[in-house]
Amino acid sequence: MIDRVRELLRRRGPLDTDAKGEPADLELQAAAAVLILEAAYGDEEYLWREERVLVRGLERAFGIGRKETRELLGRAEEIRPPVVKLADVTELLASRYDEAQRKQILALLWRVIEADRAIEPWEAAFAEHVTGALGLTPAQGDEVRASVGR
Repeated sequence: MIDRVRELLRRRGPLDTDAKGEPADLELQAAAAVLILEAAYGDEEYLWREERVLVRGLERAFGIGRKETRELLGRAEEIRPPVVKLADVTELLASRYDEAQRKQILALLWRVIEADRAIEPWEAAFAEHVTGALGLTPAQGDEVRASVGR
């Protein structure tokens, strides 16, 4: 029982460490946030539903609180393209996260895309591109997308 309480207090998330078990640094967290923000801005409007899914998703993924998530999003907003290239972002994520973690990022991306219940053609194409850029196969991408819809 005490161990369970300790684990809850530590607030661990699936992306809070990299593939080597090292804590996810600001660069890695910001890269994931930039990628997810790009999906959120794929629509003509950035809706509250997308914001809510994005914030909660990052909180859970990194095991961080609301304040830290807002700071992370602020940093990600500052470095969004054209400041950084999305290819550099996906390369960093693909090189430092393992396959299961990259699937987690893709799942969060799909949750944000589907948050407004309307998938624009650009959003679907973006998700397909990100799938490959993260080193995942189209079949893995389809599997992740199907799991998000459940």
